[in-house]
Amino acid sequence: MLRCLVPFSFFTALILSGFTSCDIETAEAKKSQRLIIASDFLHVQDTLIFKEFVRENNVRVVIRHLSGNKIIEKIKREGFNSGLDIVLTKNMNTALRLNNVGALHDFEKNENDVQSQNPYISYTHNFVGIGLDPFVFKYPVDSVRTARHYQDLMKTKHYYTLSDADILSFLSPIRKERNRANTYEWIKNWKKNGSLRPAKAPWSDSAKVILCKYSQLDAFQDSIWSNYSKTIHFPNTDRAGVYFDLVCVSIVQQAEHFTEAQKFLAFCQNAGHNTVINSRIKRFPVYPCLSALKNGPPFYPVKIDQLVQYHEVLRRVLLKMK
Repeated sequence: MLRCLVPFSFFTALILSGFTSCDIETAEAKKSQRLIIASDFLHVQDTLIFKEFVRENNVRVVIRHLSGNKIIEKIKREGFNSGLDIVLTKNMNTALRLNNVGALHDFEKNENDVQSQNPYISYTHNFVGIGLDPFVFKYPVDSVRTARHYQDLMKTKHYYTLSDADILSFLSPIRKERNRANTYEWIKNWKKNGSLRPAKAPWSDSAKVILCKYSQLDAFQDSIWSNYSKTIHFPNTDRAGVYFDLVCVSIVQQAEHFTEAQKFLAFCQNAGHNTVINSRIKRFPVYPCLSALKNGPPFYPVKIDQLVQYHEVLRRVLLKMK
């Protein structure tokens, strides 16, 4: 358990030595102690999630709720005057898109430092994964569980609740394990048997399972959703592991409150704080020993850049299938 405490000291040293920001420290001395966070899933009242950070660092946290597209548009339009310091996103794809338009501060790795225990840092795409959001199954009450693995979705009628960005994260491990032709066939059969969850009734009785993200389990309140058991299934636990999306944190290019942004990344990586944050946002900690203590499933083992590299090609494949 003591090994889980390593990332905090390491990551504090890493970000203080690895990040560079011209004249930021001088400017910070004249600015008020605050941090502006843009998030596509948190709202103003969610500042309480980070109350320990506020207390420990005497920093006022301000959350601005914006969709992923709105965050990208704002930074592209306003540039260094966007007023944003941190972007906190519910999926990997938004962080990837932000980096592609040059919106994120370069995250440099010091080769002389010991490797961080957090396997979800992307030095290529300038984001840090702080929470795991697995793709899970819900079954109709008293139904036979015909789908146990993701592979079963190719031949089982089902609903899914995933956004376009979520789908890219879901399909990335499949693309990693298969060549292009096999991936195309997999996606074609998945789309043939799957349908986006309808906002209103009626639902088809032929749908034997719902594919959703763990964070979405309490997102729907209609009577039809309640016909599906509260018990969930983590697919592929007896194989390579559960597929997942990531809650990602990035520093905005030329962030006004750069020093506070650095401290925030270090705080989110501390093992204890990471556990508390994820319990509040209904995800799983990024450190395996902590996930085990929380009865979490075994997650698909991979370096995160090996997954996000497939997002763009998968996006093009999905566009061709429409």
